[in-house]
Amino acid sequence: MTINSLLVFGATGTQGHPVVDAALEADLVVRAATRDPAEAAEKLSARVDIVEADLHDAEAVTEAMDGVDAVFFHLPILPSAAETPTIIANVIEAAHASGIKRLVFSTSGYCGDEMPPGDFVSGLRRVTHSFLSSGVDTVVLRPTLYLANLVWPNIIRDIREYGGLCYPPLSEKRRLNWTATEDQGKLAVACLNQAESGEIIDIASPEPVTGPELCQMLAGVYGREVHYAPQTTEEFADMLSHLAGSAEVGRSVASLYDGISALPGDGPLVDTDALEARFGVRLTPVSEWVEDRLGTLLNLYG
Repeated sequence: MTINSLLVFGATGTQGHPVVDAALEADLVVRAATRDPAEAAEKLSARVDIVEADLHDAEAVTEAMDGVDAVFFHLPILPSAAETPTIIANVIEAAHASGIKRLVFSTSGYCGDEMPPGDFVSGLRRVTHSFLSSGVDTVVLRPTLYLANLVWPNIIRDIREYGGLCYPPLSEKRRLNWTATEDQGKLAVACLNQAESGEIIDIASPEPVTGPELCQMLAGVYGREVHYAPQTTEEFADMLSHLAGSAEVGRSVASLYDGISALPGDGPLVDTDALEARFGVRLTPVSEWVEDRLGTLLNLYG
């Protein structure tokens, strides 16, 4: 199977934009589906074909997919949200109608087999099952925690003002892999032609670290000492509820961290050497991402 063109949903966002960049790097024809074409035109390369589509509009989703080989999709809402089944049904029906050769779905959160059930994890598993049982050729990517979360304004403020990193709400002894969205983009594009239909692939970036080890890396780009002072999951839920303006979001996402905390030993851990070897990509070590990507963002916007 050869994929020459890709439709990216959420193309201007934290997850979608790196997929667009990776697809252009691979010389694919790229189409971006967005609710705001003007914003997309400002943020994306002139090589990208921009179409307006709302995931709640089945006809618009089908029109967006018309004529492309593959789709990258991630949920823009909670997996447990009331409208999630409608959105998933729209995407699946459009993929069938348009003859999509491959759909790459990112769970946007870790729901590995060893994770205990919870609101967020169970919701992601239901969505994953919907795609895999739909008859659409699907590959599922399960990322760990996103490094991009480290640029939340409250996290930057706490480090700058108090030298404290309150995220993630996990034990300082837990060592885990993080995921750069840039690496997810590379792997998503590689999976268009190299993965097997129906595969579920755990993805991450190299260099698993503990919270205190991450703080040492952050100290270099912030120019000050940074100590790890994680919130409880209850405190994290309250904080996220205020940021998102939704208690449901705070509660649901916090349940993901309760699940991670329940894992025995370290984790989530991913064999990133195997990912690099299989897909022929170079993934970004956490220390490199912090120095280069986060350092650049802080210089530009911090």
